[in-house]
Amino acid sequence: MVRSVAAKRIYGLLLLMALYPPGLAWSPSPTLEEAEAVVEGVYSRLPRTPTAWEGKPLEFRVERGESCLPPKGSRPVAARVGGQLEVVEILAERARNEFRRVRGAEVLAQAKGFLPDGHLRVYLEVEGLPRPELREAYTLGALVGGKPVRAYRVTYLDDWREEKGGYTGTLVFYLDLSGKGVDPQGELTVIFMTEAPEDCLYAFTVPLGRFR
Repeated sequence: MVRSVAAKRIYGLLLLMALYPPGLAWSPSPTLEEAEAVVEGVYSRLPRTPTAWEGKPLEFRVERGESCLPPKGSRPVAARVGGQLEVVEILAERARNEFRRVRGAEVLAQAKGFLPDGHLRVYLEVEGLPRPELREAYTLGALVGGKPVRAYRVTYLDDWREEKGGYTGTLVFYLDLSGKGVDPQGELTVIFMTEAPEDCLYAFTVPLGRFR
């Protein structure tokens, strides 16, 4: 017998997860129930919900030209792709680490303010960059319906460091895929160009059905 409001919430979420297992498809516009399931997972009251896809080592292919393949120029070595629920997870982890309780409704509203519906965030770790200034030369997007959608924003993490073969660090790209008919259970082709002056295009595939 369920004897408390908190127990009823967890019982309801368990039923929801039984009906809709996590990781079936990316959620372009997450529901409150999905956000609650992520938060409960962060606090270890439910199994964790996968909120991002990670490719490490990153397997990318040449879409156009091979003249700028390493060792000419830099190369991505890892990628991480997530949407609003990844932001929910980050906010919940921050609260947990600060010994605070948060609810799904609270962090979902914050996540939607930071990363709108239908948007994805792509972390791209690269190595072998000759100079940090050349980060600006990286261009990333996604192929949707055979047409490229370029990232509307790029930032950098503070992990950049100089190594023997050049600079290594992480770029963060923001993609707006809202209203473009992307299949949340399908595969998304991410394309990018490095800082190399040659006309080359690379791509890797993100299975959207592997995370929420």
